Amino acid sequence: MSKSSKDLGNNRFRESFGRYFEEFEVGHIYEHRPGRTITESDNTWFTLLTMNTHPLHFDKEYGKATEFGRNLVNSTFTVSVMVGMSVSDISQKAIANLGWTDIVLPHAKNKK
Repeated sequence: MSKSSKDLGNNRFRESFGRYFEEFEVGHIYEHRPGRTITESDNTWFTLLTMNTHPLHFDKEYGKATEFGRNLVNSTFTVSVMVGMSVSDISQKAIANLGWTDIVLPHAKNKK
């Protein structure tokens, strides 16, 4: 996380988080902490709150009968947590994430 402080004068400082666009470099990987453990309740609440009616995300018996053998975490929840974890470093100084064109979940592909 990029953290610096602004000198406000008279022994007074204000912390600043995030990067400006010019501070990013192609090929760099930005890791964010702290991590977050996703619980079954988190997944169920998010799924139902967003009105996702697919039972793979909240019905244990349905999940057991699938090729995965269990429920799956709602992929939009995964994206939401990832975005939230990255805000303090990646987009704290941004107005909006207007540069989004593709979101890829490479480990979410079905096995055939």
